[in-house]
Parts: sequence; structure tokens; C-alpha cells
Amino acid sequence: MKAPNFNSTSPADSLSDEEKQQKERHAMLGRIEASNAGQEKYAKKQYRMTQISMLSNLAVLGIVIYIVITLLPKVTLTLRNLNYIMNDLQTVSSQLAEVDFEGMVEDVDTLVNESNDSLNTAMRRLNSIDFETLNKAIQNLNDTVEPLAKFFNRF
Repeated sequence: MKAPNFNSTSPADSLSDEEKQQKERHAMLGRIEASNAGQEKYAKKQYRMTQISMLSNLAVLGIVIYIVITLLPKVTLTLRNLNYIMNDLQTVSSQLAEVDFEGMVEDVDTLVNESNDSLNTAMRRLNSIDFETLNKAIQNLNDTVEPLAKFFNRF
């Protein structure tokens, strides 16, 4: 059996309280459903943004891989060539360090002086030649050889 209700509320009042609570629950369920719908919409947007982000990251990764594949051999070749150049540069610089520039300059100076002396001697000898006498001797030789040339041309 039911316990007696000593409250001053009547059964009609308790029904209206129950209805109020029912309405409140219904309104709260409506707010929860609306909130869930908003959260679901936000989750779909977030999922779509995650997909876009993933695709853009894959595109960037693909570009990076392509660049690495195409540029890495060129960079390696350039570095190898740079290494060869540096080794050659070291060799040349060590050879230049061993060169006696002062001795070379002295040798060149000596060579120039000797050439100058030889040139002066040759000029003195050319100046001492009597060209008039030489021309007369050539003319005399020509006078002598010309009749012989004519003689041999007949045969």
C-alpha cells in the first residue's frame, strides 16, 4: 500500500510537477541533441581538415623526396669536384711554396744580360761589314756565273 501523503500538495499538483519535470527533461534532451549535432558537425569538419592536412603533407613529402632524388647526385658530384679542386689547389700551393722566385728572377736577369751582350756583339759585327765591297763581290760573281749559266742552258 501506498503511504499517506502528508504534504499539502494535492495529486493534481504532483502531476503538474511531474509534467514540469517531463518538460524539463524533454527540453534538456533537445539541448543535448542540438549540442551533439553541433559536435558531430564540428567533428566532420575536423575530419575533413585532417584529410586535407594529410594530403598536403603527402604532397610536400613527395616534393621533398623528388628534390632529394634529383639533387643529391648533383650535390655529391659537386662536392667530389670541389674535393678534387681543393687537392689540386693544395698541390699547386705547395709547389709554389717550393719555387725560388728570387733565383728565377736572377736567372732571367742573367739570361737577358747575356742576350743583350750577344746582340751587341752581333750588331758590332754587322756594322763592321763593308757592304759596298760585298755588293761588288756579288756582282763580280754574277758576271762570272752568268756566261756559264747561259752555256749550260743550251744543252
